[in-house]
Amino acid sequence: MKKNILLPVDFSAHSNNAVNYAVDLATQKGYSIHLYHNYTSASAVFEEETGSTGKQSPIFKADILIKKLAEQITSRNAALEVTTQCERGIITETLSDIATPDRFDFVIMGTKGITNDDSQLIGSTTYVISKKSKIPVLAIPAEVSFEQLDKVGLLSNFKEEEVQTVQDFVNIMGKDFELKLMHVHYDHSSENRIEDKLEVWKYKIKKYIGVTNIAIEVDSIQGDIEDLDTVPEVINEMIHAEKIKILLVTRSRKSFFERAFTRSVAKALFSHPLVPIFFTKA
Repeated sequence: MKKNILLPVDFSAHSNNAVNYAVDLATQKGYSIHLYHNYTSASAVFEEETGSTGKQSPIFKADILIKKLAEQITSRNAALEVTTQCERGIITETLSDIATPDRFDFVIMGTKGITNDDSQLIGSTTYVISKKSKIPVLAIPAEVSFEQLDKVGLLSNFKEEEVQTVQDFVNIMGKDFELKLMHVHYDHSSENRIEDKLEVWKYKIKKYIGVTNIAIEVDSIQGDIEDLDTVPEVINEMIHAEKIKILLVTRSRKSFFERAFTRSVAKALFSHPLVPIFFTKA
C-alpha cells in the first residue's frame, strides 16, 4: 500500500524548504503527499476569486495558496499524488487528531515556521507536535535538501524503544543505509563497557530488523560532569565527522534525549539541527 506523508505548511521559507524535501522523497519512494494548513490571521484574509459564472466570490487567501502550491508540485511531478486541506484551529492541537496511523505514515515539517520562533527547542510548533504525534515526525532544518540517505545516526541510551525507532524508520525509508549507533558519556573509564552494550544493540537490530551495516560511535564530554555545555557540540561533531544524513531520536521519558531537553543548553543541538531529525514516540 502506498505510504502517505502528512505535510503541514504555512507558506514560509522554512515550510517551503520542507515541502521541497518531502516532494523529492515522495517522488523517489512513490509516496503521496497531503498538504495541511491551519488558518492564521495572515492566511485567513479574504481575496476575490472569479467563478465559472464570471462573478467574484470571497475566498480565504490560504485556500488559494495551498491550491497553487499543489499545482506547482504536480506540474513538476505529474505522477505524484497531492491532496490538500485547510481548516480552522491551532496546528499543535488539530494535527495530533488527524495524524493517525490509519491515515498517514509520518509527518514532515520544517523546524521553524512563519513566526521563526527561536525561543523553543526545534521551533515551538515542531517540538510540541513531535511530543504529541502518534506517528513519526521528520523535522527538516532550513536549507537542508533531500539527498541519498546512506548514513543514518541513532542517538542511543540503551532503551528498548530505540529498536522500534529503527524499525519505524526502516518501514518508511528501507534498509539501504549504514546505521551509526551514537552514544555520548561522561566517564572515560566506562567506554569499553559502553561499546559492549552497543554491540548487544547491534545484534538486536540485525536480528529483529535486518539492518546489517551497523557501526558504533562513542564520544565523551570534556570537562566537569555538571557542565553540559559541550553535549550539543559533541553530538554535532559526531554528525559532521560521520557525515550523518538523518538523526533518529526516540522520545522516551528516561532517554538521554528527554533528559537533555530539560536543560536549556540542548537548544544548541535541537533548535538549530545540522541534519533532519526523525522523532518517534515510545
